[in-house]
Amino acid sequence: MAKRVRIGDIMQMLSSEGVSYAQITHKHPDFGFLIRVMPGAYDRMPENLSVVVDQEPQFSTFLAVQSAVNAQVFAIVGNVPVAARNERFPIFRVTIYGKDGAVGPWWLWDGQQEVRLERALTDAERKYPIRSIISAPLLLKRIETGYRAEDHDF
Repeated sequence: MAKRVRIGDIMQMLSSEGVSYAQITHKHPDFGFLIRVMPGAYDRMPENLSVVVDQEPQFSTFLAVQSAVNAQVFAIVGNVPVAARNERFPIFRVTIYGKDGAVGPWWLWDGQQEVRLERALTDAERKYPIRSIISAPLLLKRIETGYRAEDHDF
């Protein structure tokens, strides 16, 4: 069995774009590990991973990290303190889908409480991550396609 993942661990992911990195920044009791996927792809592992994870994340999501590491889908390659910019739990956006394909209303979620919006999302709120637990294949697809939360199409 792989070692137990913990906050600050840096996860290495191999995709068609090269080597990408994410840092585990939080663990939520219901959604599990929150990862911050860092922008860019590398030909090889950078010497200083602290510099890599001290960036504004490309996107944030929940992932069954321990399962992915145990299955050797992704590897933990280091552990560094979470950068100040990524210490705060992000605000997520949440919606529902109607049987007719309609989307809405929206809620904002801070990890503990949801607030229902009685209006459309602002441009700033469109940049909030979508609250979901994604699969390893979807994570790689999002890395390869340059996914950003504000581009999430419903």
